[in-house]
Amino acid sequence: MVGDALEKPGSLGRVRRVYGFWGRHPALYAAQDLVTFIGRAGKIRRRAVEELQLKKGGKALEVACGTGRNFPYLLAAIGKEGRLVGFDYSQEMLDAARELCRRKGWGNVTLVQGDAAALRISGKDFDGILSVLGISAVPGWEAALRRSCELLRPGGRLVVCDARLFRGAFFFLNPLIRALYSRFAAWDPSKNIPDKMREIFGNAEVENYNFGTFFIATSVKHKVGPPEEVQP
Repeated sequence: MVGDALEKPGSLGRVRRVYGFWGRHPALYAAQDLVTFIGRAGKIRRRAVEELQLKKGGKALEVACGTGRNFPYLLAAIGKEGRLVGFDYSQEMLDAARELCRRKGWGNVTLVQGDAAALRISGKDFDGILSVLGISAVPGWEAALRRSCELLRPGGRLVVCDARLFRGAFFFLNPLIRALYSRFAAWDPSKNIPDKMREIFGNAEVENYNFGTFFIATSVKHKVGPPEEVQP
């Protein structure tokens, strides 16, 4: 990641550089899961997908899908008859995800490159949208959350799994964690993602993991019912 310091923090250029590196080294990216998730990557990723409440034949979108580390859980939920769209800004990440799909024989995955703030994709009315450690790195994160709401069907669910700084006894580690993950993951812990989801959707339920440093936030798009009759 030579030259990373030349990119403005919170810019798409920084995101491109950081995740281009990880996309070119997917094995290394997989290894860092052990540290980032404190050995609980499978449990937390699986739980995030469970919160989507997907059914066989469902349609799911993953924002900032990376190398496809959540694909096994998503595809197990929607089955071969379902449809999964993986969206990411880094072409290198998508190349690694495409190779994973080829090796696994997953034919019902569509990969799309673009800015999550716009989320330009063909199709809408998704049953569930997932983002794991993605929204905190997206420069236009608020727009990405609003666009996700637009793409969901009524009753559909958005699940965001992301990270926070330590609170309490381990607070002293925060300067180191902030420095490392802002540089190597374009992470911005100042974003209050659950509160913004609550503002956009009108609801958000939050589960905390790993001493409060990880959260899974779930919002449901309200169903639109018929207008109430006006009583004379």
